[in-house]
Amino acid sequence: MDNTTKGERKALKKGVWRIWIPMLVMAALTCGLHCTGNHKGEDKEVYKRIETAVRELDLDNPEAIDSLAQMIREKSWKEPRKVVEILHSAKGKDAEKAAAVLLELGDLALFPLLERIDLTEPDSAVWEMKLAVDIYLANRSRIVKILDEMLEDTTVVEPGISLANVEEPPPPKRVCDEAYLMMRTLFALEDEETKLANTDVFLDMTDEERDAEIKRSRETGKWTSLVEQVYTEDEEY
Repeated sequence: MDNTTKGERKALKKGVWRIWIPMLVMAALTCGLHCTGNHKGEDKEVYKRIETAVRELDLDNPEAIDSLAQMIREKSWKEPRKVVEILHSAKGKDAEKAAAVLLELGDLALFPLLERIDLTEPDSAVWEMKLAVDIYLANRSRIVKILDEMLEDTTVVEPGISLANVEEPPPPKRVCDEAYLMMRTLFALEDEETKLANTDVFLDMTDEERDAEIKRSRETGKWTSLVEQVYTEDEEY
């Protein structure tokens, strides 16, 4: 005899579907990735299945999110891994060609390259890590180019959180302020405590003071400690 209540059965049913829906989505995506062959429109179908899989995901189900992300990563890394194989097996010009391709692939090639680095082969490890660093720097240059353009945008951005129950709302931030803080993250090499302290000092500034700090950092390329700057100014008074 079933002693479960109607509410318990409903909860159980919901729990079962919460487990099975992501699994069915994964199965459909797997078929899209591996069963379509070379038919016309294969890529389009794969993208449609990925879109469906993303839309069907439950944000409270991290396992399903991780599974989908891993599946997409593995497909994305398939060809770069083949190029890395050539890099390891070829010599001379062919190895240089493989390196050139990996450099152009950018971040798509970074993990496949790093996972194959063998530290017991010092010469190869040094050469491949230089390639990895070149890829990283190329990506960073792309990021910096966009951030530098954002430093000129004074549009106020939404806080991103509800301020209804916040006793002291954070100071409003502009696009240029966010870009400046991201630039600091890239270049200032601060520990977490120092980073948070400098962020607080920057956000406590007036817009005019922030503009002056942004201008100074762009002209000098230096990221001074704002905390020390405030401390020095206080001592002078």
